[in-house]
Amino acid sequence: MEQVPSNRGYPGDLYSQLASRYEKAVDFEDAGSVTVLSVTTMPGNDVTHPVPDNTGYITEGQYYLNNGRIEPFGSLSRLKQYVNKKTRDDHRPLMDAMVQLYAFYQDVLEKKAMGFRMTHWDNKLLKYGALFERNLMDLSVNITLEEALDTGWRILSECFIPEETGIRTELIKKFWPENKQ
Repeated sequence: MEQVPSNRGYPGDLYSQLASRYEKAVDFEDAGSVTVLSVTTMPGNDVTHPVPDNTGYITEGQYYLNNGRIEPFGSLSRLKQYVNKKTRDDHRPLMDAMVQLYAFYQDVLEKKAMGFRMTHWDNKLLKYGALFERNLMDLSVNITLEEALDTGWRILSECFIPEETGIRTELIKKFWPENKQ
């Protein structure tokens, strides 16, 4: 949070007020509580706004929805600690590569919007971003983690050669879809 809520016109005890409301959803004797699942809007998509910021902190994470899609950056931050500990060994490197390529894709969208000429690499990123959004970020997508990882490899193989992904060779050999090499 960039500012104390009271500096922005909110009560100084905003965090305590929100926490007391959320934690009263269900309280089990000797077993803890269930925090409410809340829907909070962010004015101007401002993640530093006191209400969504505190809500996310209290509820230990949140999904960011934007234009009918789950935004991967900021969503599921609490689950990242389990990557590769309780998942496949390709999870973290695949996730890191795909998020980095998606960030490059967003940069290319800005270039395109400003009228820049698209390079061969830019066009690869545009294809990648469209597939990533359609197959992994759309709210209608309901797949297991295993399927999501396999889908990630398929998307990469449809858009890039293995060397362009930045993923270690041993993982490429193990997981890269053979029909695309």
